[in-house]
Amino acid sequence: MSAENAMLKARAQLLMDHPFFGTLALRLKLLPKPDECSTAATDGKRLIYNPDFIMKQSAMELRGLTAHEVMHCAGNHHTRRGDREHELWNMACDYAINPLIVKSNLILPDGALLDDKYDAKWSADAIYTDLKDRRDNGEQLQKCKWGVVIDADNGSLTKESNAQQEADWQVAVTQAAEQAKSRGKLPGHLSQFIEDIVAPKVNWLTVLWPFFTNLTNSDYSWAKPNRAYISEDEYLPSLYSTGCGKIGLIFDTSGSTLRDQEQFVGELNAIIKDVRPESVVVVHADYEVQQTFELEQDAVLEDEHLDLKGQGGTQFLPAFEWMDKHHQDVDAIVYLTDLESDADDFAKSEKIAQCPVLWVSTNHSLQAPFGETVYMPD
Repeated sequence: MSAENAMLKARAQLLMDHPFFGTLALRLKLLPKPDECSTAATDGKRLIYNPDFIMKQSAMELRGLTAHEVMHCAGNHHTRRGDREHELWNMACDYAINPLIVKSNLILPDGALLDDKYDAKWSADAIYTDLKDRRDNGEQLQKCKWGVVIDADNGSLTKESNAQQEADWQVAVTQAAEQAKSRGKLPGHLSQFIEDIVAPKVNWLTVLWPFFTNLTNSDYSWAKPNRAYISEDEYLPSLYSTGCGKIGLIFDTSGSTLRDQEQFVGELNAIIKDVRPESVVVVHADYEVQQTFELEQDAVLEDEHLDLKGQGGTQFLPAFEWMDKHHQDVDAIVYLTDLESDADDFAKSEKIAQCPVLWVSTNHSLQAPFGETVYMPD
């Protein structure tokens, strides 16, 4: 049997026994590339493989291999690397998806990266940060023996094209899940993975990562002074560490955002799970600050966090003033809103804001006059 026939047979068997993986595998073009690939790889459109490597694997291992490459695409690992180290990102993604494949009673080729530490609560992004810390502290990490996730079109795609690929795969994942469900063959452990892909409307990893990864453990920043010396009239830089630090997250709970507030809570949950900031300071505010609380890393949302207080008019200034008074050490402020306020309110808020501000708007016709504005998909 040729390598191509072996791969086709593995895909056909997945369609029969594991329709979620098999349906998604049909989206990838099988392509032998022995000069470019020593084992197997995917870029979101192709499953590239080395025939010699394929012929060394059993039929069961080829099914697991195919599912592995499919899960890289389902998790949009090929579009989300950004500036992160390629090898370390590939390892983190493997640790994130391999347990899901094993739990589906599939067999992976020898040398698959598995670690009991990284359970379902760990995203690939959080694992990346942890692996980097472990390596930087002198630990020898196990390397990938096979399988590579390649940046979409080798990184030549625009952000819009990447976003389109992500949207296409989200639709495909939803459809594949429904097909598997209708046949009674969607494993329960995949449900949460699928929900995490489909539910959040904002790709927080892409949006927030630039705020926190441009600094290294030895970087000093003048953006914020070292407050220990301010009283002595000395302005010294602060030492930053790599990764996502402390986020200020403000919910616009005015009456005009009533229909969006359930989604706001969903985005908060996605930030905690996917970005894993050191802490999140949450503010509910309409024309005044209504409620505040602070969530530590990996916090679980309680009933009080889901009950958004407000429904009055919109004023941004009170929330910025409260944040400046109580949490001047936030690395960035994210404001979920419909941006429906007046110019004077924006002007006063800009004077108070002492860190980067990201406006996430449900209203696509307005843009904030300061900070960055991104739009929540309809």
